[in-house]
Amino acid sequence: MVLVAGLMTFVLWPREKTPPQLASAATKSLRAWRGVTYAGTTVNGNGAIIGFRLTVARDGTAYGTLSRDSGAYAELAVSPKRTLLRGNSQWWFEHEPGSAEALANTWVADPPQGVIGLAELSRMTPTAIADALSGKGTDGPSGRPSRWRQSGATSVNGRPAKVLTDGTLRFVVSASPPYQPLSVSLPGSAGSQGASTPEPAPDASDARTAVFRSGPQDGAARSAGHVQSAGHVPAAAGEPAPAPALASAVSEPDAAQVQSTTENVRRVDTSQEQAEPLSQRVAAQTDVAVQLTASFCSTPSCPATVNVTNQGTAPASGTVIVTVAGQTPLNSPVSVPPGGNRTLTATATNTAPPGQTIPVSWSAVFYEASVMGDDPALVKRLMGRGFKLNEPLGDQRANDSKGKPVLQLLDAMTADIGPRTSPEVRESRLSNVGKTVANLKQQGAFEPFYDLAVNTDNLSVSGESGIAELEAKTAQLSVSDRRTLQYASDLARAGNKVVWGNTYKPEGSTDGYKADLQNLTGKQTIQRKAVSGGTDAVVNDFAAAINELSGTGVVPPGFDKVAWIDIDPNASTVLAGSDRQALAKEFKKLKLDKYCNGAGGPAFDAAVFTTYPPGPDGTPQRTNSVFTCNELLSSAVDPHKYIQDEMVWKANNDPVWYSDNYISDGRRQSIHTTENGVALPKLAKDNENHWISKDKLPSAPGAKLSSAKSVGPGSLGDRKRGSLLNKIADHRKTSVDLTNAERKFQKNKSVANGQTRDKALKHYRKELGVTPNNSSIPERLGESAARYHVIPEEFPGAQWIPLPKTPNGADMFDQLYRLKDGTLLIVEAKAPSSDPGWRQGKGRHKNKMVQQMTREYVETIIEAMKERETKSPRDGKLAHDLKEALDHGKLRYVLVKAKDGGSSYAGATLQEGVIY
Repeated sequence: MVLVAGLMTFVLWPREKTPPQLASAATKSLRAWRGVTYAGTTVNGNGAIIGFRLTVARDGTAYGTLSRDSGAYAELAVSPKRTLLRGNSQWWFEHEPGSAEALANTWVADPPQGVIGLAELSRMTPTAIADALSGKGTDGPSGRPSRWRQSGATSVNGRPAKVLTDGTLRFVVSASPPYQPLSVSLPGSAGSQGASTPEPAPDASDARTAVFRSGPQDGAARSAGHVQSAGHVPAAAGEPAPAPALASAVSEPDAAQVQSTTENVRRVDTSQEQAEPLSQRVAAQTDVAVQLTASFCSTPSCPATVNVTNQGTAPASGTVIVTVAGQTPLNSPVSVPPGGNRTLTATATNTAPPGQTIPVSWSAVFYEASVMGDDPALVKRLMGRGFKLNEPLGDQRANDSKGKPVLQLLDAMTADIGPRTSPEVRESRLSNVGKTVANLKQQGAFEPFYDLAVNTDNLSVSGESGIAELEAKTAQLSVSDRRTLQYASDLARAGNKVVWGNTYKPEGSTDGYKADLQNLTGKQTIQRKAVSGGTDAVVNDFAAAINELSGTGVVPPGFDKVAWIDIDPNASTVLAGSDRQALAKEFKKLKLDKYCNGAGGPAFDAAVFTTYPPGPDGTPQRTNSVFTCNELLSSAVDPHKYIQDEMVWKANNDPVWYSDNYISDGRRQSIHTTENGVALPKLAKDNENHWISKDKLPSAPGAKLSSAKSVGPGSLGDRKRGSLLNKIADHRKTSVDLTNAERKFQKNKSVANGQTRDKALKHYRKELGVTPNNSSIPERLGESAARYHVIPEEFPGAQWIPLPKTPNGADMFDQLYRLKDGTLLIVEAKAPSSDPGWRQGKGRHKNKMVQQMTREYVETIIEAMKERETKSPRDGKLAHDLKEALDHGKLRYVLVKAKDGGSSYAGATLQEGVIY
């Protein structure tokens, strides 16, 4: 017998690390980093979401950018000695709206913490973040034993990673050696979260409270003389510095990046040696009072005496403007030294009819362009309405609080005040508006309200009672209130009429409806809650929103009910960093479906949850996930339909998401874009002018068009029309340039992109003022090309037929003409980048999608006009004429599409649609 000894080989696989071991290894790696590069988000004291992109070296030296969604951005440079910040005007709108224009694009030294919105930068070094994650010298945060567990798996820049949590902190770590931190989410301490309402100024000895207090509190501290510099106040003795509140991708910068950071900070620090603290830049150095004295006058000329005093510490230089009875009898430059006064005389013409006595109101103001802006006509207009512009708004200081944006808001909120307004209504309105604006400034909410009331004019207010409600509402705003106001501004910029801060009273109804937000255009009632706590807080606030939507006097008839839970990026719940799939799983565990049953139907139509899951590079991406009761109650595994429905909902109700993914006419920015694994749907309009999936219904045959005929600008015989079309073309380019600059800035909020965006915005406002930048500006080029050039040129003698106006221009043709032989000519006018769109049909085509330039589309619009006949007889008459013409072959349908000539008019193309 032969025995053969076999050789056996054992392969020992390394044991997979446990979550605590992964966290420990990643934290150890972090401590050895030369610095940290951040790309993340945080929440400032006003509840605004701040994006930040910056590198922090081991010694706390830091350089980078801050941004808000409104287009606000700032450059930040932190040296061991001081902090410097340079923001654009939108950045300062939140903190110092009265001085925003003066502060824009200039460096400010050691701004208060609330202006920056970030934690002390020395608490964002590699060692400090490692301490926050692990607890210095311990296994767990703040000295507690480690309780890290894995909550999911992901990938960052294509690298597999594991998501760890201890129930509060979140930590994304590479799944294989070397174990590196890729993303962190720290909820911070209660002290680092901004309070929802202003608090008393902190005691100077309360250093820890002062350094973390932000937003409105900074204004209180400054006026009390307790200005805190950012990043240079230690925590209270014997206490560890609280973790900074943030959610961010993290990576180790290479040596060149650290050197670049240090050099950038040194460059800024050296070149801005004279940069002043914010407290000095906005201090009320002039304190001007104006007193006007006039008496009964029976002579042809009536005098008045104006006394100007300056109780400030700096000379006051400006213009004294006096108005009375439509006259400006005095418009004189004057300088008043500190502690001095000047007396001037104004003489006006007596406008009383012979033998009659009439009351007149004299008004005087000391106008400083450096304070009130470069629009004296605006100042005169406000004076004429009764505003005393050298007196405080509410309890605010006078001169330094009334920059041009403040005056523009006062103007927008009193535009209907005129000579026939009763003294009682005038006095009440001016008082309530002044207090409202003062409240908005103090509460750090001026920026979105200004956008809503001035830039869009889409805020609906129910008379004087509504103005009074706004004053009361703005006196004390929660984070939820501010977030809702920002969303209202987003909706308004997209053309939606909204009600915020006051009761909605439908026309012709005695009932009133009060909610966090009423979207009148989208027919939605929204109750919104901001959550910075744990999962229990999310569930409780969701239940509260559902309960409020079920109350009386909240939801108008026919409106959808929307419960919106806005989870802070650094909230202490694991839901804060969850994507849609993870949320759906958690909601099953939490049994949120139990809130679906309401009296007479679902308790809500849509539940929206705002979270910040990490994107492909680990950077938190704000995401709105929309759930319906059908989904929460369903046991279906395939979420494809729900995800597509969610994207259609967001196309209608999330303007920021829509602009990121679609062109104004519903075309996708890219056919390759997906969300949660589902391609973006093609969009079309339904019969309520809402976006729906084009694939929801079968399509009627598409448009058949003749060959395009070019109509060049050389055939324009009228110089005046040519000049008009050139101006409209220039406006279109201005609009497109701003849209492109804003889109580029949203994708990459760099200083260079921000400056390009600001330049485009400045040019836009110079050319178009406060006109909202939306699709109507490019569309006007196509409409004007048709009316003033192509139709007169190609159809001589065509008579323009005015068409009734409809909401948003829906359910109506662009233009209609009658030709010499009696034929009716329908014109579809398009901007250079637009094509014939699709919509849901009406009448016999109601179950189809129909395209512009087809017979089916013509019949759909005729049907829509018939439906309006009872309220608009002219619609009915035109519908009858169009139907008769269509039936007898006397109707033609043409497409006029303007050419893109940049700032100059380049002509258009003409095509005819086949409708027979």
